[in-house]
Formats: sequence, C-alpha cells, structure tokens
Amino acid sequence: MRRFGAIAAAAALITSLAACAPAADEADAGGTTAGGRGEELVVQFRGAPISLDPALQGTASGSIFTVLAYDSLVYQAPDGSLQPGLATEWEFTDDEHTVFEFTLREGVEFASGEPLTPEAVVASMEYFLTKSGPNMSAVGPVETIEAVDDDTVRIVYGAPFADAPMSLTQTYMFGNVIGPDGVADPASLLQTMDGAGQYVYSPEASVPDSEYVYERNPNYWNPDAQMWDRVKVEIIADPNAVLNAASTGQIDFGLGSSLLAASAEAAGLEIVAAPFYNWGLRLHDVGGEINPALADERVRRAIGLAIDRESIVNALGGEYMAPSDQIVVEGEEGYNPDIGWEYDLDEARELMADAGYQDGFTMTILDSSLQDQQSQIAQAVASALEAIGIEVKLEVDSTSIPSFIEKAESKKFEASLWATNGTLGNAYGDLRGVGSMGNPFGFVDEEMEALYAESLGLDGSERQAIYERMGERWEELAVTIPVLTQYFVNYVGPKVTNVQASAQNPVMLPVGPQPEYNWQPAG
Repeated sequence: MRRFGAIAAAAALITSLAACAPAADEADAGGTTAGGRGEELVVQFRGAPISLDPALQGTASGSIFTVLAYDSLVYQAPDGSLQPGLATEWEFTDDEHTVFEFTLREGVEFASGEPLTPEAVVASMEYFLTKSGPNMSAVGPVETIEAVDDDTVRIVYGAPFADAPMSLTQTYMFGNVIGPDGVADPASLLQTMDGAGQYVYSPEASVPDSEYVYERNPNYWNPDAQMWDRVKVEIIADPNAVLNAASTGQIDFGLGSSLLAASAEAAGLEIVAAPFYNWGLRLHDVGGEINPALADERVRRAIGLAIDRESIVNALGGEYMAPSDQIVVEGEEGYNPDIGWEYDLDEARELMADAGYQDGFTMTILDSSLQDQQSQIAQAVASALEAIGIEVKLEVDSTSIPSFIEKAESKKFEASLWATNGTLGNAYGDLRGVGSMGNPFGFVDEEMEALYAESLGLDGSERQAIYERMGERWEELAVTIPVLTQYFVNYVGPKVTNVQASAQNPVMLPVGPQPEYNWQPAG
C-alpha cells in the first residue's frame, strides 16, 4: 500500500495509508490493548445521521452511523472489489440476470442474540422495501425474495438487474441486515440498533446530535477484524473546528476540506483523498411550475454554457478539485470523452435572447453549507449566472442534511446544488426518483428511462456503450449542469493507519469483514 500525500486534481489513484497492524500481544502507551486492539477510535461527521435505521439512512460518509452496527451481505472493499460479508458466495442462476441467489455465513448472531437465518434476511429486505428510503433507486426491480433452504436466499427481479451484488453492499444498505427484533419493532430502530456488525450502539452513552458511541460486539463472527474496543462519532460541522480537533488529537479521523488541506499537512496530519463529489446544479423545475424560464431548454443550455468551470476551480484553490463537464467523474464507468459542457458566454447570451429572456430572470438555488462549505461553490455558480442576467437568490440550509433533503423535496425551490457519485447508472438513479430530493417535480424522459432499464441487465463494454449514450442524452436535456469534481479529502491522525480509498470506492469507513480492510491502531 502507498502512503498518500498531495495529489494532482486530475489524478484518479487508488489511495491508502501504509498498514501497520500491532502485534497480537502488545500493549503500549498509545492506547493499544493487550490483544493488539485499539482502545478507542474517534471519528467526525458533519451533522446528525439521517437515521439510525439502515432502511432510511443515506450513502457516502454518513453511513458511518449504520455500518458500525450492521454488517452487509456483500462488502465493497476500498479498491471497489466485492468481497464476502454475511454472504459467502453469490450468483445469477439464469442467463438473463433476473434470478440471484446467495449463501449465508454460518454462526452469525444479531446483537439481540438471534441467529442469522435466511428467514431473517428475507424479513429485513422486505422491511427495507416498505420504507422507500434514500437508497431505493439502487435495489433494482425486486419481484420476490424467498428463503430457499437453510442457508440460501433467492431474489427474483422483474427485469434484468446485473447490479444485484452491488446493491447488497454497505454502499446501498439493502444488504445491511436488520435482526428480527428490530424488524418487529421498527420504531426501536430510530434509537437503538439490531445488527450483526462489529459494534453495538450504546444509546445510554450517546448524546443525540453530539456524540454517538459504539462498543465492541463480543459475539461478532470474526473478532480478528475488530480493531477497536470502542468507536465514537463526534458531530462537528465547522471545517475549521474539524481541523483543530484533528490537529489536537480530539478526533482521529475528520472529513476534511480541500481548502484546508495544506494547513492539515502542516499540522502533521495525513491527507487521504480520492475523486468523489461530482457537484452539479440540479434544475428541478423543468416543467416551469414555479419558474417558467426553466421549462425552456434554451435557457437551461445557456446556464450550462455560462459556467466557467476552470476559473471556479482555480478561484477555490483547486488542488483537490477538477472541472466537471458531465454527469460522472472522469475515470468512472460511463465517462464519455466525446461529450461535455464548454464555457461559451456569447452563445449563452444568444440562447437567452432567443428564448425571450435577454433581460434575465430571478432564480432561487437551495444549498447546504454542511456539504458545500461556506456555500463557496453555490456563490461561484451564482456569480457566473449574473453574466447572462440571471439573478440568483441562495437559500442556504446550515441545520442538517435531513433538513436540506426536506426542503429539496418540498417543491418550493426550482434548483439545488448537490453532488452525485459513482457510475452513470448510480448517478442517474440518484436523480430519477420521482418526488425525491433529486427529482422533486417528477421529471421523466422516456429515452433516459429506456436506456437506464437496458443498462440494468448489462455489464462490461455493452453497459459502457449504453452509459455513454445516457450521458449524451442528459447533456441534451440540460437538467443537471455539472460544475466541478471535488476530491473526498480527509484528515488522519497519528493513532490510525490503513485508511484506504480509491476512485472506485472513495468513501472511507473503518470497518470491514477482514482485518486487511480495516483502520488499525498505529504500531
């Protein structure tokens, strides 16, 4: 593994810190227990969890609140590969990618003491489907789920779904299995957890909206993978406060800022980074319900042409940023080198005039300062649109991610600034959910829907070709205007090693089913 320092913004490297696992029976003054396990790992997140219930939680770094307590059936490793978790093997049993079976690991128990059984898995998955949470777009067209025998579960899809294994990872949580007690009492999942993960959530020791405490699960199926006796998640929103907490050892891992990376390195912190957030201006109201101008494709295209992405990246100090000209990050599946938005202010002004908006109009953009720190990207976009006469009013939510989502779904804002990640299929899945934060007004394009449906049954070069056409069509529609790719920049303190990430899986989480994937106490 390679020690990862400063990176060029256009690089797409698999990144990691050098592993330094402690010897089995060492004890030291740095907080390592006699068995080689660290006493306590303290990590930071920007706000309260969307939910403690895996069926309602979101993806990305916010999944820290659930993955500690809920193991997934399939584990997406830091290099993006899929590895055994609670399921030891899996396969499609037909040629159409519609019948999928997986075998469960033996000897696994939930926190309640109940055994992991096919029936428990079926109940958890069916519960997940009833909740219609943020990750529903990733689970596929599930038709039936059934226990086949003592260790096998079968999922039948109503249409081909080649991404079935990926849907069962910690990335999308359909496979983060909830125990029978939790499924029987869904209200309990908002305050307690019933998983089969490495840690057990302690509501007694936790302070909602401030600190979430997880104790080591003594009945975990693979104790060698448990690197810490306790994990704490501290809520710190301000980026300067995060840097200060990491620099002074109050936290061992912090969600960093590309703008503060140099200061973090000067303070002796490791920087681990990978391409991640593909920021875009989401023009939700393409039907013109509250802003008639956005119903005109010429106006939407003018917005795309008016943004000088290179200048914005340079102005924001973009060592850990890159201009983005399409819906996915360069290097990801679905990237199309033959398309992309360019900066052309003259053409943008001509399109505005052709549409009858030569004098411009007013538009409100919803932004989250917890994600877009200090609303710097939103302000840069607003400044760019002034050049074509569009007066932008920023509505900035600084309360929480759930608060931002609630506002985005309210249909009170014609546009929002937010990021997607992953392949084109995943990005489009995030944007297509009718009534969701990605698509509150319910926009549907039949060609995109047909292409998306076709892509679900394909992989390899065939899916790449469909994805490229999807990217081309999305640019034609000018519904989401890409702005920049922001690297996932995080700070790692001296107590921790083996923090890994890659362009294929940039989300850094401390737990995995085997020791080599996990954050380890420094030797």
